[in-house]
Amino acid sequence: MTSRARPGNHIIVIGALSTAGGFGIRFGARFLFLIVAGHLYGAVLFGAYSVAVALLETCVAVASLSLKKSLFKILDDNDGSRVAALLIVIDAALLVTGAGIALTVLMMTATHFLPSSLAASDTKVAVFWIAPLIASQALADILFAATRWKHAVRYEVIGRSIVEPYALVGGAALAFLLGAHESGLIIGYWIANIALNGYAVIAVRRSFEPIQLRHYRVDRRLIAAVGSLLPNTGTDLVSALFLRADIFLVSLFLGDRLTGIYGMAQQIRTPVRQVRQSFDSMLVPLVARTLARRGSTATIGALGTAARLILSIQMPLFLMIIGFGAAILGVFGQDFRLGYAALIPLTAAEAIQGSSGVGDLLFVYRSPRTGFWTMVAGFCAALAIGAAATPLFGITGAAAAMLIASVLQAVLRHHILHTRFDASGAGLSLSQPILAGLAGLCVMGIVHWSTPPDTPALAVIGGLVAYAGGLALLLRSSGDSLALTGFTASEASLA
Repeated sequence: MTSRARPGNHIIVIGALSTAGGFGIRFGARFLFLIVAGHLYGAVLFGAYSVAVALLETCVAVASLSLKKSLFKILDDNDGSRVAALLIVIDAALLVTGAGIALTVLMMTATHFLPSSLAASDTKVAVFWIAPLIASQALADILFAATRWKHAVRYEVIGRSIVEPYALVGGAALAFLLGAHESGLIIGYWIANIALNGYAVIAVRRSFEPIQLRHYRVDRRLIAAVGSLLPNTGTDLVSALFLRADIFLVSLFLGDRLTGIYGMAQQIRTPVRQVRQSFDSMLVPLVARTLARRGSTATIGALGTAARLILSIQMPLFLMIIGFGAAILGVFGQDFRLGYAALIPLTAAEAIQGSSGVGDLLFVYRSPRTGFWTMVAGFCAALAIGAAATPLFGITGAAAAMLIASVLQAVLRHHILHTRFDASGAGLSLSQPILAGLAGLCVMGIVHWSTPPDTPALAVIGGLVAYAGGLALLLRSSGDSLALTGFTASEASLA
């Protein structure tokens, strides 16, 4: 590793720690929101809300036009040129806003004509009233991506971890107190979205040099580049559908009540997803720069170290969810304890997707179509297996389908990296945390069966100790470590 690569690794760690700290704060707000949603609104309304948010997030993946990732390369290519960076950000913001408005019209129209036999009335109402927020959610993603390009991660951390979630909690609780017992969750989402976008605009103004906008004209070059963004946009869409296929199938086959229970289980596994998201904020721009300066082979090696670190952090969270998941679900209402059987495969699928999925960042810049078809394969597997398993096995079948599809997609991704790119040995980087996690799980089982059933903490502690010891032993014997290596930072970040 060259000396120039070290600052990039340092930036990832600092950015990930900053984002992870924000997720820790956000989890407190999420916990409060789930208590409000579970006890004040119940499983049926929370199920309708979960489906509406899932549809909105899917549409946001399209409206963003993959600029959440591609904007870094566009700004880097124009850095130091006569084109002001802020003007590029404004162009991108206008593009995603226009796309979001078009999707809003489409969704609201489709919801209006959707037969009641295909969706419960609560879900139709929730989807209809959440649709106008597609453009503003996509806009917030672009604005925060712009601040990350300026290495100002704190703005997204504050916006996503404090402003948005706590406004959601306060808005939902206040709406219920004012009598909005049916629509309070959607009202809270509106309040959170307005607060988030207001803060995002302030963040961009503070991050970029002020410019005169009186003579601003849309840069036609960015509009012309929309065609080149479509492959990655398609990948983002299919990825969003893949990650939410289960909630759609549960809603279709099992109704709002079980959808709410399943949605609550999805929320509990969120910390495992947030481990990956903590790294994404800085991995995305640094992968682009490492590819440009060191090539695909070096970048794959660097991503392998990131995948190992991500999985090593996810594994103890997985063990804790196995031990405490049922009790946590019970906090939001006894009805939600039924989601525990789905929570375990859901969490395992998230760990697999989060760690092996870092390879998709290579596809974004080197082979967008490969990334697209990899996601299509995973989505088709999830849809086919889920459609067969959900009616037969309920929410457990839907969760198991996601686990199987995640494994199949990880195997396919691994195969592509080996055959199309020089990624020999990259798979070994994940073997240590996997083996250590299995050891921890075995110890948890032994302690659980040899202690009173009302003391799950003993089993969890035993499993965590075994995991930590096993991981340390495996890393030492192989000569590996959890250090990030191989990433290259920009000149600005080196200064």
